[in-house]
Amino acid sequence: MFSLLLALMTLACAPKGTDSAVIDEDTAAGTTRPDNQGPGGSDSAGPQGDDSATSGPVDTGSGGDDAQLVTDDFPASLACGESITAAVVMKNTGETTWTRDALYKLGAVDDADPFYTADTRVWLTDTESIEPGESTTFAIPLLAPDEPGAYTSDWRMVHEGVRWFGESTAAVIDVSCEPAPDRPPLDLGAVTWLHTDVSGWAETSTLSPLYVSGDNLCMDYDKADTWPVMNVYDEDVVGNPWIFIYQDERWYGGTWEWLRPGQTCKALTSVAGDHIKQSPFDADSGWRPTSGETYYFMISGLARDSTRNAEERTAPVPFVWP
Repeated sequence: MFSLLLALMTLACAPKGTDSAVIDEDTAAGTTRPDNQGPGGSDSAGPQGDDSATSGPVDTGSGGDDAQLVTDDFPASLACGESITAAVVMKNTGETTWTRDALYKLGAVDDADPFYTADTRVWLTDTESIEPGESTTFAIPLLAPDEPGAYTSDWRMVHEGVRWFGESTAAVIDVSCEPAPDRPPLDLGAVTWLHTDVSGWAETSTLSPLYVSGDNLCMDYDKADTWPVMNVYDEDVVGNPWIFIYQDERWYGGTWEWLRPGQTCKALTSVAGDHIKQSPFDADSGWRPTSGETYYFMISGLARDSTRNAEERTAPVPFVWP
């Protein structure tokens, strides 16, 4: 009887096949994590508090986060140590609202970028709230390395502490350490003005980094719906875009179009001599911007002729012509 009892107790304590096995959910059949892979190819969902892309929770779904790359504007080349501002426009194609407090940011892929060394994130402003279906422009100040070479700058949206998501953008930028052309910095007080001299007008408006959208050059400025509307040539207009060109050892400044209320984009082809219409950049000159050349752009109140609405302007912003 004692032997029978001992045998029964031994049987009860024995392992019961796969019922006691530990299942790895990440390697189980049909289990994948396509939506939350970090930019380096790992399954890290991104930073949590310390901006490290290798820490924080791993989320196996999109959680309603998604983004579409609308357009980007990066220079094709830079001189060693040269600085410029790039622009990336992202559209919220998910189900959540992007805000600064909710920790939605544009992040450098792999948490590193050779042109952006101060941090690995570009933040939204305190007042931005990007609803599903809306787009926003991220301005990225770039500083070229001190060594020549071809460097990649790539970016993607990140919900800090949760996941990387959406489409990414990548640009290969050639950095050269050859001596830069002898060109003085833009000084509005020394510009040869082809239209009204607006150097003394108040700088009351902010012009965001320019970007290309389709066949248009976009110049988002915060007075597009503020300056008084005037009727010129049977059109309601509020401002003029300017271009600054360095030629013949001097800076020239001229307007090349009219801006309607709320309008911030104009055709790329309109940036040309047949729109500036003033020598040496008139229709007969055939002048057009040169790809890879840096020009400066500005928005002012009406200044192309004698019509005035607001003697105000933005500061000039550099833009490398595509």
